[in-house]
Amino acid sequence: MLNPLRGALVAAILCAGGSAGAQQLAPSPTLDAIRARGHLECGVHLGLPGFSFANDKGEWSGLDVDYCRALAAAVLGDANKVRFTPTSVQQRWPVLQSGQVDVLSRNTTITYSRNVTLGVNFQGINFYEGQTFIVRTASGAKKPTDLENASICVAAGSTEERQAADYFRERNIKVSIINFQKNDDAIAAYDAGRCDSYTAGLGALAGQRIKLKNPAEHTIMTETISNDPQGPVTRWGDERWQAIVRWVLNGLISAENLGVTSRNVEDMRANSKNAEIRRLLGADGGFGAMLGLSNDWMFNAIKQVGNYAESYERTVGKGSPLGLERGANQLWTRGGLLFSPPFQ
Repeated sequence: MLNPLRGALVAAILCAGGSAGAQQLAPSPTLDAIRARGHLECGVHLGLPGFSFANDKGEWSGLDVDYCRALAAAVLGDANKVRFTPTSVQQRWPVLQSGQVDVLSRNTTITYSRNVTLGVNFQGINFYEGQTFIVRTASGAKKPTDLENASICVAAGSTEERQAADYFRERNIKVSIINFQKNDDAIAAYDAGRCDSYTAGLGALAGQRIKLKNPAEHTIMTETISNDPQGPVTRWGDERWQAIVRWVLNGLISAENLGVTSRNVEDMRANSKNAEIRRLLGADGGFGAMLGLSNDWMFNAIKQVGNYAESYERTVGKGSPLGLERGANQLWTRGGLLFSPPFQ
């Protein structure tokens, strides 16, 4: 027979567990502001082909831009309800911290010091980057250690500036690092012959090379000197908004893993027997409502923008001028590092 005191204790634990399970996120002032103004404000790069770049008509495209469009589709039901604010390396943090933008989606490396000192949180990884160097093919330099006595252009205040200095100092290799306020200024100086090399992430260099006067005359080294995961950034606080930003990214990755695309998403929602697909697309579970969104939040994002693979291929992958392999950005089930927690 159950001891009455033990029975009361078990009942109390079960009651507490039930209350914890039913706990709701606090209302989101950021989400309220987005709905009131009718569009999402997204901070992006000043102009990096493949990631965030505006054409002559002012139309933005790129991997980071696609994420913002997917977020707008999830929150407002329309991927076009987003405005883009170009930001430099120095401007990106004040623009986010001040509330000028709701989210920063701008090839920004996730680091410990940024997370704990700048009042920002990184909401997952949408691109696994690695720093390397671009050189003139005629120089004969093949790897970073070949850059002895070279001058290297870099954006001031970037992780690349610090990592390059650390790399060469640790190896007693003498180089001259020349910093510039903007990435565009640094790459322009390299293109003009003021530097022997320019350093940035592998993906960023692929985008920057397109803008050089004679792209074919330049080689991007394949050896990297760092691991620089990148992803969307929010301000501290407003846990509901942080969860939305994080789970939209997870949803795009999960969609690829589950075989859900912009072309089959309607059929999947109507006919799939897979429980996780049905939860992802709003057919079951009420997952959107848990975030204060409509239950078709991820259906809208995938239908209007596509899953992660669709976005990657058209912006930086083989279907784009950059032609990057998936590499580390392949799903973990296919030998890469990309994964999402389950929609359960």
